[in-house]
Amino acid sequence: MSDSAATVAPVAVDAPARGVRRLRIGNERHRGALSQEVLAGLIAAIEGTPDDVRCLVLTGTGSTFSAGYDLAALTSPPDPDLADAIIAPDDVEVLTLLERQPLPVLAALNGPALGGGLELALACDLRIAVPAASLGAPAGRLGLVYSPAGLERIFAEIPFGVAGDLFLTGGSLTAERARELGVVNRIVDPAELDDVAVAVAREVVELAPVSIRANREALRALRRSGGVLNAADRERLRQARERALRSQDFAEGVAAFRERRRPRFSGR
Repeated sequence: MSDSAATVAPVAVDAPARGVRRLRIGNERHRGALSQEVLAGLIAAIEGTPDDVRCLVLTGTGSTFSAGYDLAALTSPPDPDLADAIIAPDDVEVLTLLERQPLPVLAALNGPALGGGLELALACDLRIAVPAASLGAPAGRLGLVYSPAGLERIFAEIPFGVAGDLFLTGGSLTAERARELGVVNRIVDPAELDDVAVAVAREVVELAPVSIRANREALRALRRSGGVLNAADRERLRQARERALRSQDFAEGVAAFRERRRPRFSGR
């Protein structure tokens, strides 16, 4: 796909800077609900990422990042099998894809991220939010029991007592509280969200891809394991370190340091 703006309906895709690919959730009428069309659009956009992209930015449309899984798709009374498939399911392909693909992903939270929207935001590596953004998991308001994978993803990022409050009282985290907890990295004015998100993504792009990808994988492994790498992850990290020490990126980084100039990394 070229760098010109494109659309994978209902997800808008563009390239706001060199090496940056931005995915914007549509479905504004339903507050960015994760319909099957939206989920398929996200998957297509991620899988279609060009080789020269080094960072993904994920954001929403209007005043909501995503209100979560698509309740409008349910019948009344709801069919349990259909509900199990589309409302907080245990296996959400786009979340697994986001976590396992090698590029850093920055979530630009233009508003509330609720339920499945919260999971989507937490599947990203960095989060920037507007002051009106909030994070919540209103399962109790729906009479829903969350899936094991959904709970693991949420409790891996949000402290146990705080996440418990979300589920047991139906409350939500303000952007400021989320920043205090380290769940949100920074808060910016709504008018500046797109520009700041792209600026941060460009900072990622300027770093050595060999380093970024390996360190991202290690950070993901640490998150999964509660901060202690298992033997297999330690070995993968050791091998990645050895490859990095022999890479052109490392040689360029050292040369640039010695010559007091900006490095020009190739990803090799």
